[in-house]
Amino acid sequence: MANDPSVRAPAFHWTRWMGLLSLSAFIILWLARWPSFPLVLDASYHLLIAQQIVDAGGVLTYEWWEWAPVGRPHLYPPVFHLLLAALLKFGCAPLTAIRLMSGFLPPLLLISLWMVTRRLFTPWIALVCLWMGLMPFAFHLHTAMAMAATLGMIELLWLWEALEHRRWIAAGMLLALLSYTHLGLPWIALATIGCYGALRPAAWPLLMNAGGGLFLALPWWIHLVRFRTWLYVIPRQENTMIEVMPLVYAMAILGLWRCWTLKGRFTWPLAWWVGCTLLAFRFSYRWVSGEGMLPIILLAGIGLTGLAQFLGTRARRETAFGALLLGIVVLSPTLMRTPVGWRWAWLDSAPWHLVDLAPTRRQVEAGVYASPITRLVEVVKARTQPGEILWSNAPYTLGLIAALAHRPTASAMLNEVRPSRPFDPIGAAHLILWFKLERLGAAPLPPHPRP
Repeated sequence: MANDPSVRAPAFHWTRWMGLLSLSAFIILWLARWPSFPLVLDASYHLLIAQQIVDAGGVLTYEWWEWAPVGRPHLYPPVFHLLLAALLKFGCAPLTAIRLMSGFLPPLLLISLWMVTRRLFTPWIALVCLWMGLMPFAFHLHTAMAMAATLGMIELLWLWEALEHRRWIAAGMLLALLSYTHLGLPWIALATIGCYGALRPAAWPLLMNAGGGLFLALPWWIHLVRFRTWLYVIPRQENTMIEVMPLVYAMAILGLWRCWTLKGRFTWPLAWWVGCTLLAFRFSYRWVSGEGMLPIILLAGIGLTGLAQFLGTRARRETAFGALLLGIVVLSPTLMRTPVGWRWAWLDSAPWHLVDLAPTRRQVEAGVYASPITRLVEVVKARTQPGEILWSNAPYTLGLIAALAHRPTASAMLNEVRPSRPFDPIGAAHLILWFKLERLGAAPLPPHPRP
């Protein structure tokens, strides 16, 4: 590894300043989208759970505000909800709290990406990995929506750094924290560690030192096992919206080869990509464009820096590198899967979107909060009493209204967890909100678990 030219790539004095400049530009442009936060889907659910935690005064194991009045076991890990509840407890308005999370978690992920890659590799590789991370706009939208997963990805990055530097207590604590943050990412972490150990057998005794963190997660895993029959993975609408940036993936393929050749610390991105293949079976969007995109970004950065090292003289290398990077930024073609089939989108990298010059807009770019929501919240408060139940044909929109109005719902947003017993949701509701929507495909429901 010491003789590899990409490892010896010069740590130019300007890499730190270019990294800070790139991050600053992204943060400013990202926060300029503040009025559109929160984005669709997950934010409403997280806010509703955080409100219940504030009311309950602690962590939930059973929730009453969805599938009310029967409720259901609460099987979503608590860390993100506790952070959100802390903001509410300290006087932050509900909408402001969720906007803060939507606004600051994606930049925090990029900051962690840059800092960890600087510690694992070289400042030059870290800068290029950061630039690759700035490209896929769909990934940024996903990190703003799937906020608990974004927090989990931040923990994963620091977990790899702690393991590589043999900080076993920190690694064990991060592994435990990950189990209390997200349902799926702990399995990806274990698969990644297993793959890393298979590729570097000598590291197994060292990796086992961090395994003690799993014992700290036992209370949560026991809770999940106890109510496992209530949890069911249903088909996801997001799997119909896969997006691929071919130039980034091409660099990632080169990165795979480079990591396989270099081994050592470069085994982590390779092992992480293998670990993320667990998402391929039921969560294809998250594998290609969501959580699975982060190791692709790392591999693309390593691939691009490696390619530049083999293109001859320094002037030729810099010219080729600039042309490749410019092609990724400026042309930035994206292959998008839509309800009407596959199509190409051009000028589709995040910089074009952040300066509002991209010709293609995604449906999820629009935030769910608008002035009509405020009026609906006031109507709900006027027509119901605290504790009275709402139902709607648009559960996620209702979730935001219910969280702002402080009311339970007979519908549910996290459909993967069924109610504790069968009941009539519409019959249980005190107020029904019916939205004029396009026809929605109904997800198949699993058989109800026996008590």
